[in-house]
Amino acid sequence: MKRTRPISLVLALVFGLALALTPRTAAASPPSQVESRPSAGCGVEKKSGNDQGTITSAGDERTYRVNIPRDYDFTDPLPLILGFHGRGSDGAEFQNYTGLPELPAITVFPDGIAEDGKRAWQGAPYASGADDVRFVADLLDSIESEYCIDLDRVFATGKSNGGGMVSVLACQLRDRFSAFATVAGAYYPQSFAGCDYSEPTPMLSIHGTGDATMHYEGGERQGETYPAVRTWLEPWTEAAGCTGSKDRKVGKKGEKVVRTQWQNCQDGTDVELYSVADGGHVWPGETMYSGGGYVTEHFSATETIWTFFESHPRIDE
Repeated sequence: MKRTRPISLVLALVFGLALALTPRTAAASPPSQVESRPSAGCGVEKKSGNDQGTITSAGDERTYRVNIPRDYDFTDPLPLILGFHGRGSDGAEFQNYTGLPELPAITVFPDGIAEDGKRAWQGAPYASGADDVRFVADLLDSIESEYCIDLDRVFATGKSNGGGMVSVLACQLRDRFSAFATVAGAYYPQSFAGCDYSEPTPMLSIHGTGDATMHYEGGERQGETYPAVRTWLEPWTEAAGCTGSKDRKVGKKGEKVVRTQWQNCQDGTDVELYSVADGGHVWPGETMYSGGGYVTEHFSATETIWTFFESHPRIDE
């Protein structure tokens, strides 16, 4: 007996064949793949690797580490991430415990100037007095002239005193960056003094509720009173015109992490807080020791920050 195919199946086969033979148009690029803005260093041949560099800024010789991905193409602009260590640490140690050099970006880790034998940054009562904002501006000029950077994807992150330095940069040098992220930030009054909060700025903060060094709910240290993390974030939410916030649990395998996203912010300018239950003064998901207290294994500050940065290229009107 001869079988006949249902008319619906025949039509489906014909339609499928027609689609296969029709020329395809390029799919729309996702937001993270919008056209880049190349720096002056595009076209300057450089080798990949991890090297130490020096520049002179305000009369001082300043040092930093720079990491160039193995597949670096000096004609293809890459994102740039500046990472700021905490007090008493340095750029080499910070790059090691964060794992930031593994990201598909050029990563640079500056060294603070030592005060009382401990390297530190502007924005804290124990800072050396060096003009670190000037240093960062000079460093950006140097890196952007030597390497192929996407000027619309320049980011800053830091831990503890390094997070306080990120706060300083967001206030005083925000025009050179696309977005900012802090971890266990030390938000002394010096880190936001005189900040006018006049421009919506993508800001991410990660902080442990059990941080015994810089308390989640604020406190006193080094003779200064510092705010709770949410209080420090409030002016950034107001600058972005956000209205209200929404919490969502994002922890995995028993780890309690709550993501707070402020709502209806202007022009896609997100402000977010990740609260790590009982988390210490650490870099969550660290690859080696980064500070005292409980450390998450399955929640990674590095991965979270990179996702945030990827979603926030600079968009000029």
